Amino acid sequence: MSDKFKGINYKFTQDYPGWENNFINALYNSVANDQPKHPPLSEAQRIETENEIAWLDYIESEFMADMTEYPDAERLLSNILK
Repeated sequence: MSDKFKGINYKFTQDYPGWENNFINALYNSVANDQPKHPPLSEAQRIETENEIAWLDYIESEFMADMTEYPDAERLLSNILK
């Protein structure tokens, strides 16, 4: 073997802060343990959030919790397995 090629050493780092991509920023911040603080919710935002959570809980308890079959998922799986 020739001494020309003893291997390649390559390192790349990317600084994510300041990117316009919120998903990447959230990942970076969670790893860096530097989560930005969310501003406090207004009373209207708090009420809207509570109402949305209550609606999701209602939907889950009334319709989804008792489901024993999932026709859409079963149809997709049967098409895939054909």
